[in-house]
Amino acid sequence: MQKVLIVHNHYRIPGGEDTVAESEAKLLSEHGHEVVRYERSNDEACGKLAMALESIFSIRTYREVRALIRREKIDIVHVHNTLHRISPSVYYAAAAEGVPVVQTMHNFRLLCPAGTFYRDGKVCEDCMKKGRFCALKHRCYRGSFLQTAVVALSNAIHLRTGIYRKLHFICLTEFNREKLLMLNEKKLRVDPDKISVKPNFTPAYETAGNKAAGAPYYVVLGRIERLKGSSLVAKAFARSKKRLLFVGEGEQKEALAHYIERKGLKNIECVGQKDHDEAMRILSGARALIVASQWYETFGLSVIEAYSLGVPVIAVDFGNAGSLVRDGVTGVKYKNSVSGLCEALERFEAMDRERLSRAAYEEYREEYSEEENYRQLKGIYDAL
Repeated sequence: MQKVLIVHNHYRIPGGEDTVAESEAKLLSEHGHEVVRYERSNDEACGKLAMALESIFSIRTYREVRALIRREKIDIVHVHNTLHRISPSVYYAAAAEGVPVVQTMHNFRLLCPAGTFYRDGKVCEDCMKKGRFCALKHRCYRGSFLQTAVVALSNAIHLRTGIYRKLHFICLTEFNREKLLMLNEKKLRVDPDKISVKPNFTPAYETAGNKAAGAPYYVVLGRIERLKGSSLVAKAFARSKKRLLFVGEGEQKEALAHYIERKGLKNIECVGQKDHDEAMRILSGARALIVASQWYETFGLSVIEAYSLGVPVIAVDFGNAGSLVRDGVTGVKYKNSVSGLCEALERFEAMDRERLSRAAYEEYREEYSEEENYRQLKGIYDAL
């Protein structure tokens, strides 16, 4: 069995990437691989200049990863996130030690400094058409000129060194693979033969007795922000009067709470950030998961988490998240509008919820289970 070094940089607000990195490490361990971890966090104290320099190339990461590879006799380095503290220096460390690198593409940051292909309330691919430095004009990463410049500069530098041609990429969908290959329109930046498509997975959760208290409810799971369509969902449920729980934190939480209070909405509640087990407990009791992402998404982990619990999904018919839902079979798709979601809710309420639930779980078992995912991941590792 290969000895695998899992590399992951944690964001300040936990998200799906953290869950996937943790789940894959556990999956590998359970199948006999020895797993070593190298993790850093953006919560580490650091000045702005030091953070900017380290985001481009972290000498600390380079030294520590090289030493770890030698000491632990690592066979494969599997990277999830490098922004900011780890940086692309991890790739050079692995190359210096002659160890292959697998990079899971959890976002579009190599092509778009914001990582989302989204700006001013709509999908935007200007960086691929006009050059990624056009993101500076719009301060696309966190609304900061400096932070956007750092990400854009880091991408430009490391794409030109050719380091990305040495990596083996895992894209979560075929759509994402096609986007990644846009890097090759003018010059070979990534090797098409070193790109695999493997979806995320989620463990099966025990759901017996895991119903949250109160009347039947719907759930929105994840960050509360414009990108996730949080306000659209709130407006739709303000009309429908059906019970809705927002599980998570984010930049729009205060605005959402103010909207709920101003409208006197007793059916909508923000329950805050929950640990993963508690979030799954709440999700397991939901009539359906609501997905309203306003960007492509790179996968839609919450969708397959819902499927694993036999919970149908009501998703916007757009991007990767929507592509995971089979309309009328595992859930319902809707047009990207408040009225579209309201109509989908009414349509869903008229359906056989138990039939949808069974189909959702079967979809999980056949496509997104632990065993199926391990089979695919081990095949990628063996090919290296």
